[in-house]
Amino acid sequence: MSLSTIYTEKNNCQDCYKCIRRCPVKAIKIDEHRASIVQNLCIYCGKCVMICPAGAKKVRNDLSLVKYLLQEKNPVILSLAPSFRTEFADYNDHQLLNALKKLGFYAISETALGADIVSKATSDWLQKKEKGVFLSSACPVVVQLISKYYKDELLNLAPFDSPMQAHAKYLRKQYGEHVKVVFAGPCIAKKQEAEEFEHGADVVLTFSELRSWLQEETLDAEFLSDKMLKEVHFEPQMAGSGAYYPVDGGMIATLKDNISITDTSFMSFSGIQNIKDVLDNLHKNVDDKIFLELLACDGGCINGTSTTKDKSLAEKRYNTLKYTNEKYKIKNRETDIDINFDLKVDYGKITAVFDCFHSDQDIQDALKMVGKLSEKDELNCGGCGYETCRHFAKAMLDGKAERHMCVSYMRRVAQNKASALLQKMPYGVVLVDEKLKVIESNQHFADMLGVEAKKLYEAKPGLEGADFKKLISGYKLFANALEKGIDEFEKDIRLEGKLFHLSIFSIHKFKIVCGIIYPLNEEYLSKDYLINKLKDVISDNLAMAQKTAFLLGENASRTETKLNTIIDSYCQKDIEDE
Repeated sequence: MSLSTIYTEKNNCQDCYKCIRRCPVKAIKIDEHRASIVQNLCIYCGKCVMICPAGAKKVRNDLSLVKYLLQEKNPVILSLAPSFRTEFADYNDHQLLNALKKLGFYAISETALGADIVSKATSDWLQKKEKGVFLSSACPVVVQLISKYYKDELLNLAPFDSPMQAHAKYLRKQYGEHVKVVFAGPCIAKKQEAEEFEHGADVVLTFSELRSWLQEETLDAEFLSDKMLKEVHFEPQMAGSGAYYPVDGGMIATLKDNISITDTSFMSFSGIQNIKDVLDNLHKNVDDKIFLELLACDGGCINGTSTTKDKSLAEKRYNTLKYTNEKYKIKNRETDIDINFDLKVDYGKITAVFDCFHSDQDIQDALKMVGKLSEKDELNCGGCGYETCRHFAKAMLDGKAERHMCVSYMRRVAQNKASALLQKMPYGVVLVDEKLKVIESNQHFADMLGVEAKKLYEAKPGLEGADFKKLISGYKLFANALEKGIDEFEKDIRLEGKLFHLSIFSIHKFKIVCGIIYPLNEEYLSKDYLINKLKDVISDNLAMAQKTAFLLGENASRTETKLNTIIDSYCQKDIEDE
């Protein structure tokens, strides 16, 4: 079974939920602490691929399939997206065409020819329409978004192939139905489009794949001298104004050049969130004829998910327009292409997404599972990747989210488990902050301090916020450890007429220290018991503490280091005593 267009390498997933935050349609499922893509919900925008810090989100590499096609007997033509002019700016046209021919392609053709075809078909379609709002269909991500989430707008979506598909059909008309067409461009979603719609491109390569292939074959621009280059041209002819398509507003510029529509208002929107805002607030009843050019990537295809990111959007736009303006003078922009093939497309092949209904009671029950018992408990912090706690609750009901994704819930679980373990330890344990205030202690600690401390503990379990200087005469040892950031310190002290051993170690240098107190007359076995309990604290609590700290941007590993330090010190001391 072939890989999906976008997939997750689960072993690399770090469970950070960044993909959920950035996914515009929340097409991510968390299962056993790993994020996977829900294919029937995905619009293949590639946002998750770009922002995954661990590189766990991958785009299927189809380079091996292209190489296989080149070994077959049928000619293979490369359809090159017009944004190549900014993506491969290190090559001039002569160098790039020669390099691509050396890869084994029969011919190189501009996808912009397909854009010319689509523009002509769209202009004819628009002229026949009455008033209303009509949408472009050139961007495959937009087509996925509308087909899956805005089904009511499908009738207003231009019913034509994208430039890639139109170009592939045109090439087969020119060279024969037996030719194979490989598209190379900046868009991940084109891979999915080629799979879902027949009679178009056979295989899709991203610019990243094409670049790596050229480097693999040592066909970098610096190695291509003029002496070794042959006379190569785009086939079967040069494109016209369709070369403006990759920039935001480029299709509109082409339409305005190609047609004489005076009663149509043209608007361009790029960026998925902008497009969603437009579609969410689209007025059905308008007195004008409005055409909306919609491109998923901010700024257009020149900023596609598989483009070079070391150039600014302004630079890419400027270079593309400058190059195209120079190459296609105003009087020569038009390309005469006879459209004698079917451009119509059936969007019904893309299955619509319908929201599952969840009652208010279902949502409340789901919220209770993460300790949110009332509206004031709904922090809407976004740590889980969802905008609100209710969206998160719905995702849990849909089977896309798990309880542990809630930061506040996991923090409470970690704190409760740590407190429970703290109380079970047979020794006095206390955590103190830099202001010498008690963060938490167990009852054994209060018992060791005497009657007044026991009464205070009964009134306020844990002694949280208590003034440590008033509790214990040895508070200066803690103050010194905090002031100097001491990793570990041990001393025998006297409390209530009894001798105790005190171990102090830093949890967070200069901020938090932990003290463990036990009677010196306890049996030797009790040390082992303490060590085992400390290990329980590490294994049972630290995982959740690190999880919470990771999401909140803190470093919980300090706790593990210090706890292990005290364990090792005890074990080492035992060895020396033996």
